[in-house]
Amino acid sequence: MSHELPALEVRPYRLRLHKPFRSALGVALAREGFVVLAHDGGLTGRGEACIVPELGTESFAECQQQLSRPNPRTPAARHAVELAMLDLQAQRAGVPLARMLEAAAVLDVPVSALLDARSNAELARDAARAVAEGFGTVKLKAGLADDFARAAVVRDAAGPAVKLRLDANGAWDSATALLRLHELAPLGIELCEQPTPDLLGLGAAAVTIAADELVLGDFEASLARAQVIVLKPMLLGGLLPALGLARRAIAAGRKVLVTTSIDGAIARAGAAHLAAAVLGLGPGFGDQPAAGLATGRLLAEDLCEDTLAPRGGMVRISGAPGLGL
Repeated sequence: MSHELPALEVRPYRLRLHKPFRSALGVALAREGFVVLAHDGGLTGRGEACIVPELGTESFAECQQQLSRPNPRTPAARHAVELAMLDLQAQRAGVPLARMLEAAAVLDVPVSALLDARSNAELARDAARAVAEGFGTVKLKAGLADDFARAAVVRDAAGPAVKLRLDANGAWDSATALLRLHELAPLGIELCEQPTPDLLGLGAAAVTIAADELVLGDFEASLARAQVIVLKPMLLGGLLPALGLARRAIAAGRKVLVTTSIDGAIARAGAAHLAAAVLGLGPGFGDQPAAGLATGRLLAEDLCEDTLAPRGGMVRISGAPGLGL
């Protein structure tokens, strides 16, 4: 893919969250970043750089500087430029981006609902609402003081058939992780993302382990220590690097979970096309975890109309060329 960008346009943005978002990494109030537009022959490719340094991107200032260069090197800037160019390329080819990434891409992508309520009563209402909307998987942040009580409330509200996923963001040490996961396992936990920073010593864990933050720093260790590999294209520098890691993970017998970093609608669309491409890699439609793409509901405002918003627990990609935005 050429990095000679036609008529590149860069626009900063700031998107407010509906309410503060709490995780083991802290509290977020908004998302900031840049929209990158590549204009060429009447077509416009869209890209996005969402800045989340606590997850692994560069700073806002570093990204802005990198976007002024022909070949950005930092992850969010690279993601934005690559996505704009891929969108253009797929529009020229007249195919959905997912099908350009992988011819066998599955355009109906099951997704999970991220629950972010503070009180147990609100969590129960949100979990019940997610199930009513058709979500088959719900996700809860862990590594907080009241993990078991919160997870138990969600399980009761969601019912036994819904998958319950946890994400600890590396909050525990190995001994604590083994203890907490043993306590939580009777609630029927699908998997736990990044229980500890290095995932060492978790071979006896009572819950399936997924590597998230570790993927950025040590992919080989992630393959060795986890059964599921979490891919956030914004942090990995684009869809193509992420797809390459997905192929390696599946070849190694691991499952792949594509998620966003609570990005704007453009990057979420890119992640949806990546998730569709990953489903096309095999081993089967129902064998990969539901993708973490239903994060637009956390934003009070967005970059554009969200044409890939989940419906019935699925993101459905149309036959429109490119990102389809």
